[in-house]
This record gives sequence, C-alpha cells and structure tokens, in this order.
Amino acid sequence: MKIALIIINLIVCGFLAFAITLFFASGTIAENYTDQTFVAPEYFFILLIWFLGVVLLWSYVYKRKIEYISYPEIIFIHIIPWISLFVGIFIIHIIL
Repeated sequence: MKIALIIINLIVCGFLAFAITLFFASGTIAENYTDQTFVAPEYFFILLIWFLGVVLLWSYVYKRKIEYISYPEIIFIHIIPWISLFVGIFIIHIIL
C-alpha cells in the first residue's frame, strides 16, 4: 500500500510538472511569433530539478526499506517532489 501511494503521487506530480514545463517553454502568444514550438527551452530546467527530487526520494526509500517507513514519513515523502517542483520554478524565475 505504501509503495502504491508513493507511485501515484509521483505520477500526479510528474504530470503536473511536465504540463507546467511545457506551458512555460512554449511561451505566451505574444512571445511565440515564430513557428517554433518552444521559444523558451530554459524552462525545461524545472523538469531536471523535479527529477533530482525524485531521485533523492527513491534513494531514501531504497535505503530505509519501504516496510520500515512509517505513515508520517510517507507524508513527508509525498511533499518532496512537490517542493522540488516549486524550487525549480523559483530558481528559473530568479535566473531569468
């Protein structure tokens, strides 16, 4: 049950991270006056930061063994990909 909760959370967060990244990378109508699909490809950095958060999450779960992880830790584990998504958005907006 615990692993299913983690995977479902990662799927939902990953879908949202991918959608946000595509939205930012394609630009607005005012920015996309060319026929290019992605006018701001630097926003794909958000996916990289999100993926690093997922790798850290899986390394923690792998080290601790899923059977020994308590449900309060599961809640903390669910927060990690969401925080890494918003950290990626924050970093990219500071850079730009």
